[in-house]
Amino acid sequence: MLEQIHQKIIFQKEIEKELKAAEAERRDADFSNKTIQEINLSGREIKCGINFRSSVFLGSVYLARTRIEGSLIFDNAVVNNTLYLGELEVDGIFSSLRITVKNSLNMVKSSVKGNVQLEKANIQGFLSLNNLKTQGSVNLKEIKTTNLETSSGIIKGDLFLQKARIEKFVDLRGAQISGLADLENINVWGYLDFSNAK
Repeated sequence: MLEQIHQKIIFQKEIEKELKAAEAERRDADFSNKTIQEINLSGREIKCGINFRSSVFLGSVYLARTRIEGSLIFDNAVVNNTLYLGELEVDGIFSSLRITVKNSLNMVKSSVKGNVQLEKANIQGFLSLNNLKTQGSVNLKEIKTTNLETSSGIIKGDLFLQKARIEKFVDLRGAQISGLADLENINVWGYLDFSNAK
């Protein structure tokens, strides 16, 4: 873990500064390879894409009811607490390939115009995509959810896809779900592949 901690820790104030600059310059905000204390951009309208590729978050990430006019990237990121993205709206893709989350990833009621990519994500606790809407596909290939012991009890490594509406396909090939996989009332217009899932 120590080798993933980059030298300087970025705080909310610096996040705000880069977002403002990116919006003015009509480019994506770039926080790749940074160590970030914690971030809360809930309830905001952000007029650019955001790149957190290979970043390490020491605390939680909150993007509840946030609208992003672009893509949101967390590829290879490490979140040492909760990644809460409830009611998030993304105009581009949402990509979290090989992300590590230490206390659940929640995207309940989120809307993504492009693809949702979580291939090889490693999540301690649950992954909730309940009521997710996407015009693209959902790539959950080789994801891993594991139970998380906390001081208040065990958070089960469940996968929730209740009432999700996916216009293309859902790929769960090789997924390892330690808890429940709940797909009640899911609506997939393409196909759902559970090959070799456990």
